[in-house]
Amino acid sequence: MLKEISFPEHEYESIQNFLNKLGYCYTTRVYKEIGKYKAGELYAAPWGDVLKIDEVKKYWKVSDRPFYDEMNDDEKTEIRRYSEDIGLPYEFIKFSRRTV
Repeated sequence: MLKEISFPEHEYESIQNFLNKLGYCYTTRVYKEIGKYKAGELYAAPWGDVLKIDEVKKYWKVSDRPFYDEMNDDEKTEIRRYSEDIGLPYEFIKFSRRTV
């Protein structure tokens, strides 16, 4: 039985679109989820896909995050609140669908 990876429900469609179009997607994890997901491991997505974690990179400043300029102010504030503002890192995780 695979461990599950969670996402906000309103992001499911967008994530699946990125996976269909690019073959990969990214997520940011903060606070209690730091260290939870490991590169090379497989996880069950809420919509039924099996996802493989391709890379996990740790950052301390939100402004160092890849694609920073593509984030809206609310996203930046949310990540900053649970990382930089309290002296914790966050993880930027690349994942893809498991291919057979």
